[in-house]
Amino acid sequence: MSEVESETAKMVYRKDDIYYDVSKLNTEAQQAFMMLAEIENKVLRETEVALATVRAAQSHYNNLIQNNLSDEAKMAEPGPLIIDGESQEDS
Repeated sequence: MSEVESETAKMVYRKDDIYYDVSKLNTEAQQAFMMLAEIENKVLRETEVALATVRAAQSHYNNLIQNNLSDEAKMAEPGPLIIDGESQEDS
């Protein structure tokens, strides 16, 4: 493959610092590339945004609850549903 051909490829797959023209792969590999591109360019980014939103909501709700804890609400024994008031960000 000449350098001109590799520069004009519209879809390029890189592995071990070698570039491949996806249009020259078989149909199944081209379809896999398109699905991978969709996952990497859209789904993962949407998931990262959703995760950041959920973590922000988790922090907000924990802060809201912790700001309203009182001696009156203390229990000697926990009930069946326990949510740890510590950050879940590292889990």
